[in-house]
Amino acid sequence: MTSSIFLLKDDKELLEMKETPYDSEDLLQQLLQDYPALLTGDQINREQPRKWLLITREMGVPDTEGGKDRWALDHLFLDQDGIPTLVEVKRSTDTRTRREVVAQMLDYAANSVQYWSIDDIIRSFTYTSEKAEKDPGEILGTFLFNTENPDEYWERVQANLRRGNIRLLFVADTIPAELKRIIEFLNEQMNPAEVLGVEVKQYTGRQDKNKTLVSRVVGQTMKAIDTKKIRSGAPKLWDRESFVQQLRERAAPGDAEVVEKIFNWCNSNGFALKFGRGVDQATVRIGLDIPDKGFHQIVLLEGYGDLAFFFGILGKYFQFFKENEARIQLLHQLNAECGFTFNPGKIDSYSYSPISTFSDERRVSAFLSKLEWLRTVIAQEHQKD
Repeated sequence: MTSSIFLLKDDKELLEMKETPYDSEDLLQQLLQDYPALLTGDQINREQPRKWLLITREMGVPDTEGGKDRWALDHLFLDQDGIPTLVEVKRSTDTRTRREVVAQMLDYAANSVQYWSIDDIIRSFTYTSEKAEKDPGEILGTFLFNTENPDEYWERVQANLRRGNIRLLFVADTIPAELKRIIEFLNEQMNPAEVLGVEVKQYTGRQDKNKTLVSRVVGQTMKAIDTKKIRSGAPKLWDRESFVQQLRERAAPGDAEVVEKIFNWCNSNGFALKFGRGVDQATVRIGLDIPDKGFHQIVLLEGYGDLAFFFGILGKYFQFFKENEARIQLLHQLNAECGFTFNPGKIDSYSYSPISTFSDERRVSAFLSKLEWLRTVIAQEHQKD
């Protein structure tokens, strides 16, 4: 049975508008691309309504490290907290909304957190912006109200992705009761991931000249809200004390002591510490402030106990590391001498390893010696310039 809504025009004419199916799935996808507000962020979080930054339509999802895309997600959005929001669209006339789409979305979620990199996301965002003949920097600045450093925002996206702190949105003109029950169950069980449905119903008037779209979120239960309370709240600027405290609470035993040694060494040896913003995960960038060139990040530490080394930045900005061989050699030295497990396939970007892998004194000393060597190499190169 279709429903109606009534539009009162100029306080004189009452126009009946009938619920109308979409002519095609692509039409609903295009509406979301053009009008992300249809995802009704105020219903997802009433205290802090979600805003949406479109990364791209048809975001590729690989199923192996460095592999080709196996699937294409309908839309990828980010919210203001840097939470990747995966959107899959189906019309109610497509019976796959009941079963297949759930398995499909879980495939996307499991493989995206495993195989997407922040470089993939930034590249897709840049392509989408430029295709629309807009400047990606201006779009991001407007989205962030120019109150946050874009690098810090992308780091939050990266941290959320690594933790599986993502949002899955099933979008249709009607969410069937069977799918609604599945969404509610998944949303209550999954943490930190959030799973919701969004109905976007279309109502048309005479000869389809007038159109109204009505959105409604399904899947929010009190149990799910209580489970995910940690996601709520404005991002805060972390500092040394709060970063170390999170390590003590969330990371492996001994990680906090290792990081304290690194912080003390950095403060005495010319390395800058740039603490990030985040709702629930602390981050700090370690790098060098180079005159006339600004801050160059080399290492990222995360409050849940991981360390990322940015081989790609070394290759991009410093002549010594332009050749792949120099970065590969550095990676193997770090793995052999410090106990890291950096991936040799990541020399053009960054690779992660648990802080706990180099927790003994000898390995920490080897790591700090390698940072000192990097500082010397970069300083000599800067002097030549």
